[in-house]
Amino acid sequence: MIQLQNKPMKTSPIPAIVAILFFIIVFALAFVYFNQPAVSAQGAAGLALQTTPTPPAEEDVSVIGSTDGILIMGIVIVLIVTLPLLFRKKGK
Repeated sequence: MIQLQNKPMKTSPIPAIVAILFFIIVFALAFVYFNQPAVSAQGAAGLALQTTPTPPAEEDVSVIGSTDGILIMGIVIVLIVTLPLLFRKKGK
């Protein structure tokens, strides 16, 4: 019969520390980006007053089949990921 031992598993705190630092950096950068100081807001107000008229809007220039390249790249990526998994030898 197999006996299970109740030993605590040894884990490293490094992945948790890296993850916490990553989220802190992401939230800090997002906070700085979305909360611009008032000085830059005054400069942006000048951009709202345009001296030249806005060009007229163009008609819809979407072409049928323009996403074919994106579809092909998606299929290639899926094949690159799945084919090695399918043809992997089961080692024992």
